[in-house]
Amino acid sequence: MKLWQKIYLFSMLLLIFTLNISGFLLVQRFHNHLIKVEVDKCLTQQQRVLSELSFNTNLMMKYSSSIPFSLERSISSLMSPYGNSLTDGVYQILDTQHNVIYTDTFFPVPASHKELENLSTDITNYIIRSSNHQYYLYIAQLSEIHHTPIILYYAKDLSSLYAEKHHYYNFFIKLDIIICCVFAFFMFFISRLITNPISTLITSTKQISLGKYSERVILHSNDEFKILAEHFNSMAQTVEDKIKDLELSNENKETFIHNFTHELKTPLTSIIGYANLMRSAKYNEAIFIQATDYIYTEGKRLEQMAFKMMDLIYADTQKIQLVPKDLLKIIIDTKASFEPKLHEHEIEVNIQGPSTILMLDEILIHMLISNLLENAIKASSPCSSIEITILPDTQTTTLSIRDHGIGIPAEHLSQLCDAFYVVDKARSRAYNGAGIGLSICQKIATLHHATLAIESQPGEGTTLLLTFPSMCSSSLV
Repeated sequence: MKLWQKIYLFSMLLLIFTLNISGFLLVQRFHNHLIKVEVDKCLTQQQRVLSELSFNTNLMMKYSSSIPFSLERSISSLMSPYGNSLTDGVYQILDTQHNVIYTDTFFPVPASHKELENLSTDITNYIIRSSNHQYYLYIAQLSEIHHTPIILYYAKDLSSLYAEKHHYYNFFIKLDIIICCVFAFFMFFISRLITNPISTLITSTKQISLGKYSERVILHSNDEFKILAEHFNSMAQTVEDKIKDLELSNENKETFIHNFTHELKTPLTSIIGYANLMRSAKYNEAIFIQATDYIYTEGKRLEQMAFKMMDLIYADTQKIQLVPKDLLKIIIDTKASFEPKLHEHEIEVNIQGPSTILMLDEILIHMLISNLLENAIKASSPCSSIEITILPDTQTTTLSIRDHGIGIPAEHLSQLCDAFYVVDKARSRAYNGAGIGLSICQKIATLHHATLAIESQPGEGTTLLLTFPSMCSSSLV
């Protein structure tokens, strides 16, 4: 059962239950009030009749002393004006043995006389009985007239009150049906309107489950459903961002594996080919030397690629502790490790800038500067120079590494930090390059909350700008 149906059904049941119970109690309470008023009125009337009967009897005895007194004859003459009809009330007068002394013509004789039991002069008994769909009020009271105990027995037809109660019940049932029908009609649309935002949410979640992660919920309301929709949209946006990140990561992994496989294939093909040539051909010193040279070159290239892959994995997984370190000292130490290669290529490295303390991981920063310096050496021609400059500022410190080499076309700059991406594959292969160095540098910079930017013009050289935050507290990444 849907939520709107539950709301609709529960509302209808609640209305029917409360309306009928309250209506029944209201009609019954009103009926009981009318009965009480009528009983009090009849009790008062009986008391008045009894008082008048006693007074008139005594008066009759006083003025008819010459005539023998007859109680029955006196009561009959005195009671005749009172018993007109059942709607006004009729009377019987009984002795203590319940023998009839006087009775009105219309007096309804009950089947039982429970109200005549245990009577006394200070107790008045009354009871309401039903007979043949008629309702009668019976009142009995013990009194003395001329020293003779009598029972004044009163009866009145109350059927009109009960008929009126049934009339109210019938009227209320009709009114109840009309109210329930009107309520059911409007509640049908109200329940659908209330739960319509939930239907909208269900539709959106279904679309998202089908892969449409850009789906959003639009609700024009100012209630809790709007808050729920906003939270849902926020969640959907987070899911969409995560999915995009996963797709991008998966795409990058596929590209990485494809490039890595391609990079492995070329040196392995060369090694296997020349090894097979040495194994199958007759010994020829020139061919032997050429083959071993190719095998050595390609082997060194594989070794360099393996080291770079290890650096990439290390930078990607290593948890680092940033501590205060002198950036200038790390640069000088890194330059010292490249002295043989710089001497071989006749390249001069000029270091400028003050001693600067930053929050760094010395091993990773050494790896980063080594990669950048190695790329600068590869791009530079013999007898050229490389400038390394430290530019401290109030909020940041920028490390600039500039060469005067061949430069990089603008269309390649955005992809330089992708793993295995190379601009000139022939030149990269000549230097045993695999296109991993800048990817490692990017990861190390991210771990240090730094940014890596590349500026280059073909034929004019390349400048790499590494910007560190000057005030960076020690943190575990």
